[in-house]
Amino acid sequence: MDEAGDDTFIPEEDFSSASSCDPFAQDCMDGEKCVAYASSGGTWDANKCVPVMGDAVAGDECTYFGAVEGTDTCDEETVCWNALEVDGQLIGTCFPFCTGSADNPTCEDDYICRIVNMGAINVCLPPCDPLLQECDEGLGCYWSGGSGTFQCIIVAGEGIPTGDPCGFNNDCAPGNFCAAAEATPNCQGTACCANFCDLTEDPAPCADMTECVSFFEENSAPPGFEDLGVCVIPA
Repeated sequence: MDEAGDDTFIPEEDFSSASSCDPFAQDCMDGEKCVAYASSGGTWDANKCVPVMGDAVAGDECTYFGAVEGTDTCDEETVCWNALEVDGQLIGTCFPFCTGSADNPTCEDDYICRIVNMGAINVCLPPCDPLLQECDEGLGCYWSGGSGTFQCIIVAGEGIPTGDPCGFNNDCAPGNFCAAAEATPNCQGTACCANFCDLTEDPAPCADMTECVSFFEENSAPPGFEDLGVCVIPA
């Protein structure tokens, strides 16, 4: 299935981020950790050592102090991720840093390493089911090219409905995929949101001119995703 975009981050393929520390090696001084931050005030584009300001562990709620500061209330082994604004604060969950290297990242507990923004970001996240959409409020289960699976990611804005133009997967409302224009009927952009479907469901919840087509190439679906489809114009 052709992918129009991964999400609102910089594409994963370029790992040339200028870093003052290595987020995989966590080579900062004692009492510090290597995190992604926005060096130019925009999105995360580099790494720096910041003081460890809390003791929240993996799975705990945390406070994030913004992309420029890069600090949070997680311990030295985790980072505050998927932080959403709550009463004027950014509240997220602590997740472990990936270990290993960009070429061979590793995570424990069946988590999968998500690498984005030119390699500045690395975080171990659990996979999710795009048909069940079991993520927390404000998040959607989207395809993450940086991890090669589906993971809970912040929904950008209000979430674009099925059939409307999109630029990245998490532009779309949860339950959708940002598919190339030629795969979506009457698309008024370079890509439009297409809804996921279950290949075993009959009839599939697909609009006119579309069919439930396997999301993965033949015989390449990971375990558990064999029945995953997306409603697109069949090739």
